Amino acid sequence: MVKNIVCIAPDCDAQLPENKTKYCSDTCYKRISQRIHRAKKKGETYELPVKEINQPKSATVRRGSLYDKFRNQGYASELIKDIITRKEVADALGCTAGHVARMLAAYREDLEKDIQAENWEVSDDAKQSLDDFKNFRDRYFLTEQGVPFETADFHNNWIKSINKALLNGGQQMILSPPRHGKTELLIHFAIWLICRNPNIRVMWVGGNEDIAINSVMSVMDTLDSNEKLKEDFCGPGGSFKPATRAGKMWSRNGFTVSTRTVSGIKSPTMIGIGRGGKILSRDCDIIIADDIEDHSSTMQPASRNNTKNWWTTTLGSRKEEHTAMVLIGSRQHPDDLYSALLENEAWETIVEEAHDSMCVLPELDEEEHTDCMLWEGKRTFKWLMNRKRDSMTTGGLKNFEMVYLNKAMSEAARLFNPEQIAKCYDINMPLGTIPSGSYLVAGLDPAATGYQAGFLWAVETTSIDIKLTMVDLDNHLGGGLDEAFELIKKWYEMYGCYHWVIEENGFQKAIRQDKTIKQYCNVQGIKLEGHETHKNKWDDRFGVTSLAPMFNDQMITLPYLDAEAQQKTTQYTKQLTYFASKGRGGKGYKSDIVMASWFPMKVVRTLTKLTYADMGIEYTPSFDGYNSVQWNETPWS
Repeated sequence: MVKNIVCIAPDCDAQLPENKTKYCSDTCYKRISQRIHRAKKKGETYELPVKEINQPKSATVRRGSLYDKFRNQGYASELIKDIITRKEVADALGCTAGHVARMLAAYREDLEKDIQAENWEVSDDAKQSLDDFKNFRDRYFLTEQGVPFETADFHNNWIKSINKALLNGGQQMILSPPRHGKTELLIHFAIWLICRNPNIRVMWVGGNEDIAINSVMSVMDTLDSNEKLKEDFCGPGGSFKPATRAGKMWSRNGFTVSTRTVSGIKSPTMIGIGRGGKILSRDCDIIIADDIEDHSSTMQPASRNNTKNWWTTTLGSRKEEHTAMVLIGSRQHPDDLYSALLENEAWETIVEEAHDSMCVLPELDEEEHTDCMLWEGKRTFKWLMNRKRDSMTTGGLKNFEMVYLNKAMSEAARLFNPEQIAKCYDINMPLGTIPSGSYLVAGLDPAATGYQAGFLWAVETTSIDIKLTMVDLDNHLGGGLDEAFELIKKWYEMYGCYHWVIEENGFQKAIRQDKTIKQYCNVQGIKLEGHETHKNKWDDRFGVTSLAPMFNDQMITLPYLDAEAQQKTTQYTKQLTYFASKGRGGKGYKSDIVMASWFPMKVVRTLTKLTYADMGIEYTPSFDGYNSVQWNETPWS
């Protein structure tokens, strides 16, 4: 049975309400009933004429400028009421009767959609997906294999950080290794933002104009072709693409969605800009910069400076107080834009590694490297090692570490030479070795919730050459007073450590003030000494860099006999090697073990002074003929 679109009464063209099948109102029903009754009294039969618009669609629909006239100038309404014929409409519009039939079919579709749209609202499931990006992504997007995209934990962390920037008008940089789903994630995120707030203004910045346009077109094509998205957020027969007559932008350079609820917004929903491009009168709520640095933009100092200047003077000028800026990419050069922003305190940063650089598992055990991979389900250690071998044949290990581990540093900026550190390995020394006559002192870098690090030195002061031996180190997730107390007890019982130097920035002051810890240390005779870390850690003479010449002169010994010794020594070496890449901003990479090893250095210096003082008392000159009391006149007189 064909569903009627308009009232079947001959002199009425009103659309049928959703719960009506024949008449739009009781008035029309009574009027036709009276006609039927009067005809019956006369022995006649009253037959309702069948309106063409209520008949099954037999022609393809046709819309356009002519259809607008057909609808807006009343021809459709008069045709339904049989006031005018198809031929008369065709003559008036200058088209064929067949064209009129197709326009009438289109009018029927539009009336059906209008009826459905009157009672339409976004479903509860669709509303819930707007509250959670992962649910939204799982609901509306599929890979080429027809399965939902994998949104890993690190992806969720990225989205949380971007949402925070949106909320506060913040600036968020995410350094990610290649092939870890960042562009697809951001495209889906942009669509999520548009569905949540159709009035939003997004500026997408790419490495060049073509790349930016491709991303904008991906968003635009998805909005135009994803039927489930349109059904859930545009209503029956609706579309994100505005009608031609609406005059809204819908092109490869940018677009404006038809679902906007606020009129008069000057900037489009989304536009694409290439690195170095002109940005005139473009207001936006979020700027998404995806891979704007590449090899060509970082080869020459002038190119690098041009990018930084454009970022600050041109793109940065588009940021209003509420505008979020999001930058995502992979390191390309030690002096690239990302390096500058790492040192900018106004930027929040997330630095990802394809593989945890602190992992100490052998590279040959490829199947064992699972938890240490950033995207275990998609990018395996075997895949990464193939990338490493490719890098070794072209650009070397530095390029691999820069791109896939986001560790970019020049040789001049490297504070610790891994080759010099390796010379300090003692392959005959197990972990826990305490040289005879040495003094034990430990450093503690506490943490409220993150990683706590402890480092135990044995300091030999029996000769003119001061020697330091790593006895043990501890580094694990989880901190607080309880963890600090456990480590103090553990190393007292294992090694007899009576001296600790503890960082006291922030909450860490509570460790030496804790009643339980103080009582235990007083009973055992353990000395707890405080250390405040500020810019002093960058001091050339007394900062962390003071450890470097000690490695170069092999004044430090690192145990490397057993598996545990190798693991911990390697862990320490890696943090030392990458320490320079942190720069003075202190962002980017783990350095808690390095810091814990540096805190006791003031104790080491004190022991050194005492040793030299003792040597001075017993010192005998290696030559004779000199007696200070014999000098009774100045040498130059």
